[in-house]
Amino acid sequence: MRQQMLEGVLVPDGVRIGFARPEEAATVTLLLQAAADDLEVGHLEALARGECGTWLLDALGGADLGELLVRAAAAGELQRVAGELSLPLVARDSEGQVVGALLGVPSGTVVSGLAQQPVSKQQIVMSMLLYAKIKAVALSEDVRGRGIGAALIARCVQMYWQLDYTLLFGEFDTARALGPYYTRQGFSVLGPGQGIDVGTWLAEVPLYLGAGPGLTFFHRWRTQDT
Repeated sequence: MRQQMLEGVLVPDGVRIGFARPEEAATVTLLLQAAADDLEVGHLEALARGECGTWLLDALGGADLGELLVRAAAAGELQRVAGELSLPLVARDSEGQVVGALLGVPSGTVVSGLAQQPVSKQQIVMSMLLYAKIKAVALSEDVRGRGIGAALIARCVQMYWQLDYTLLFGEFDTARALGPYYTRQGFSVLGPGQGIDVGTWLAEVPLYLGAGPGLTFFHRWRTQDT
């Protein structure tokens, strides 16, 4: 699986889905910034340095993510962990050009929310290996409507489930009416004011995730697929 993700997995129309390369960082950044107004540049800067998603690749090769995270916490290096645990996927056409991108990230909302609760530091840190957010999915205009976005999402889900993550979620602008699209990809789409509890299962304290004003929340639990 690690080598497949480096080389890219073939999907219809001669497109390959795989990990983004450092030299593709500029193209990926342009695509994703057009899809997400609040995109954190730190993940994309890590991509340009060749440090984005490296732990996930290592885990596909047999490395223990928990051990890597514990070592980083002990060394006081958690600041860089978000990049190491991010998932930068791209879709390349038959000529090797990037025509789509997806970025998955550890949930800063969960980490900050748990930090305000009476829970252990270990539980807070381990949430980074259980809950992930699809920050953005973007396609070049000339390839939309060909199922490439769905292929990116499907590979994203497969990756996180294989690495034993428990929850994958995201948001979209309500005005874009993407609810039916994400429902077809296997996600549950919540209505206004609804949320899900991600704290009780992990730390025995309630912590709810939901969308802010003008946004719609979607999510998928791994238990739905196993």
